[in-house]
Amino acid sequence: MRQVVVSTECPTCSGPLDFSEGANAIRCPSCGSTLLVTGRKQVLSYWVPPRIKADVAGAAARTGRLQARVARAQLFFVPFYRLTGHDFQWQDIPPKPAPDPDVPSMLIGGGDRASDRPEIDIPLGAVLGWGADVLLGSRAGDVVRDILGEPTTPQRSLEQAVLAAPRPAREPSEDAPVQFLDRYVEKSFPAADVPGLGVASLGVRTQALRVSLFQRETLAGLGTIVSVQMDEATALAQGLTARGFEHVVYRQVLGRILSVIYFPLWVVELAQDTERWLTVVDAVAETVVQPRAPLALYDALAGRATGESRTVGLRPLVCPNCGWTLPPEADDVIFFCVSCSRAWQIHGADLTEIPHEIAEVATVSSRPTDLVYLPFWQLDPAAGGPEGRACVPAFRCRRLKILNDLASRFTAKPPVYQPATGERPTVHSCFYDAEDAVLLARFAAAGRRRSPGAVKAAAADEPIFAGARLTWFPFKREGQSLLDPFSGLALQEALLG
Repeated sequence: MRQVVVSTECPTCSGPLDFSEGANAIRCPSCGSTLLVTGRKQVLSYWVPPRIKADVAGAAARTGRLQARVARAQLFFVPFYRLTGHDFQWQDIPPKPAPDPDVPSMLIGGGDRASDRPEIDIPLGAVLGWGADVLLGSRAGDVVRDILGEPTTPQRSLEQAVLAAPRPAREPSEDAPVQFLDRYVEKSFPAADVPGLGVASLGVRTQALRVSLFQRETLAGLGTIVSVQMDEATALAQGLTARGFEHVVYRQVLGRILSVIYFPLWVVELAQDTERWLTVVDAVAETVVQPRAPLALYDALAGRATGESRTVGLRPLVCPNCGWTLPPEADDVIFFCVSCSRAWQIHGADLTEIPHEIAEVATVSSRPTDLVYLPFWQLDPAAGGPEGRACVPAFRCRRLKILNDLASRFTAKPPVYQPATGERPTVHSCFYDAEDAVLLARFAAAGRRRSPGAVKAAAADEPIFAGARLTWFPFKREGQSLLDPFSGLALQEALLG
């Protein structure tokens, strides 16, 4: 995913401070202060400073229209929603072309997983015939096709041959099990309805997008702030929709970050003879994004922003119980105090205490240096009793399927252990909070039903949990892998975030 870098000042020393969007704790490089970044899971607002002035924007707008003159140029800060997250999906089997049993074929594309790359099923005779066409001429290709019992084809390009009329498609089978698919979500879209603007998203940029904390007075002094017209619930729903999801029967998105980024756009009014029109110029990249828009675009952009906008807060990262300085881990959602042995979870601007324990597993006997303690959320069902309990990973892993596999294993067969006593070992950090744990537990529970219809029905029968506690389980390091202490499942340590 594209990195968004937040630039601000340290509240302690006023030195420059840069950190990635979504970071929960940072250390000031100037004074060494450890700071808590508040606002997690809230919709925070940022802005992108413009890099070009009005005269440069006017010159860019006149490119190719040197006879036109610049009547005026106005800077607008247009709001965009940006959503990122980790997408877990259960899909039915997408239909594929039914092969002709009488014609041998070869498979082009594909990979280790069916979802990696598209597959094209092409008759073998056609492939050999095309090769002969290229090397020896079309007559030689016809000879090859004749030997393999295929009819001679009329003259046509290779692309036309590949994109021949499709064969009948297979229908998804209700008996076939669902397939797991994961991806990383990154989507941006306008937060205001501005027809004719010509900018559908923040686009793909080669460098990290640098943003600053939203300051209404600063932006108002530079240009016009366009009002956000879409509420947060609608924005989240739009961010989670996408094309190509016709085979998704159930999904959950973890680690969601929804933010508003005010992006600068120059709107340049050009005039030539009696004709007037608007050209929209990207105030960062100095590129024309809408060469010709009607003057009515002014009216669509005229609604000035009102109301409050949340921004990141920075305060000393200390234990709420004893005041001890907590270690700053940027992606950590849990902070452990070594002074009073309490664990704190960040949500919004608050640190909330979370029950926790270190597991001691009888079957694991290794030197402490050979053990890596990975965190899991244990969720109790709302109805009480052992049935319905879930145990899901809290750590980050670059292969999301591993998280689902561990959640399914640990939930289906609850781990047997004793709470450890004595000195607390060094443990791995937590990336997913209790709310994410509930989403992952529901996703794993839906996948155990296997058939597409049953998995789809899981949306109406999702388990409800009443409490959560953290447990760190010892995984044994063997080479480059970590072994699950209960089932022996191997996990590559390099995949951990």
